[in-house]
Amino acid sequence: MAVPKETVWDRDPHTAAKHDLLEQYLEAWAPILLSRHDVITYAEGFAGSGIYKQGEPGSPVIAYDVFADALLRSPKRMRLVLMEEDPRRVAELERQMTLARAKHSVDVTGRLTVDVRHGEFHPALLQRLRSLGSLDHPLFVLLDSFGGPDIPYSLLQELGSCRSTEVMVTFAPNFLARFAEKHDGHRQLGDDAFGSPHWQAVFQQPSTQKFAFLREQYRDTLRRAGFLHTLYFEMVDEGNRKLYLIFGTAHEKGLAKMKTAMWKVDPSYGVRYRDPRDVQQQELALEFEPNTAPLQRILRTFVADSPDGRTVEELQKYTLLETVYRPEQVIRLIRQMRDEGVVKTEPHAVNAKTRVTISTPPPKSNPAGEQVSLW
Repeated sequence: MAVPKETVWDRDPHTAAKHDLLEQYLEAWAPILLSRHDVITYAEGFAGSGIYKQGEPGSPVIAYDVFADALLRSPKRMRLVLMEEDPRRVAELERQMTLARAKHSVDVTGRLTVDVRHGEFHPALLQRLRSLGSLDHPLFVLLDSFGGPDIPYSLLQELGSCRSTEVMVTFAPNFLARFAEKHDGHRQLGDDAFGSPHWQAVFQQPSTQKFAFLREQYRDTLRRAGFLHTLYFEMVDEGNRKLYLIFGTAHEKGLAKMKTAMWKVDPSYGVRYRDPRDVQQQELALEFEPNTAPLQRILRTFVADSPDGRTVEELQKYTLLETVYRPEQVIRLIRQMRDEGVVKTEPHAVNAKTRVTISTPPPKSNPAGEQVSLW
């Protein structure tokens, strides 16, 4: 996406989806951490103006309202650190945050501080977080740029060294896939973003695989930076341009909560999910109880790879860490697979300790080139 020249611009459906996802996650994140810590911080590196042309709230306002509600039920403190480089947007953002504060009680606003900063997000954001001591406490950082390779690996590495920090990064593969091969400066931007030149193997990938290759390389970048668990959201706009929102955390619980949030996003926003381990790459409708056919294929392969099968507990952990699905979906699916004769369970009753083994040959895959889609 090109960087808008206006102070306030129209909100596209994919931005709406990102905001819906962010709100769903922060509503779970804030109460959990406030129950254990005296202060937590939310930060943005590309904060924008805090509002869109039709009056829709921007992510800083959404976050503020979520945290204000959480503080009604907690005596703790929270902090927002918002960085924006355009002075016109900074002025509008400050106005929107003043309006947001006015909706809440003095008690809440006194414990929910807002720190709006004018400047380039790096290194200014990191310096501010360090000076406030925010790196020593739970921290969520939204790096929602316009998708270019503009988040340096050095920043991710410093954030990732703090175990209580989580990030959500916007990543657009189009620029690097199309323009970097023949331009030294563009390749250097890629090296800075990935922390190495290994991503340049994208130039040898088939055209249909380039975006997926860059996405997985970037997820690996986050893991090397210290975010052990990653989850991505694929967004496709009206021109079929792809944008990825990639979440990184060191905690399995954060991953589980983000998955719950992702399945609650309003389907009208045009977001598609695919599980990277599904060989058929089936597109998944945004439903809280999605089609689990891809998960059945994934789990069947995982069980078949072990001569002794797998326990349900192993399948649940694999589902959490390696797929877009939720562990809560596994027991019901294993019962269904057992009743269909796909797997055997010992004992017959299915719980976390049940061992699952394969009972039938694998089903035939789709003919080459046939696309399975729910759309």
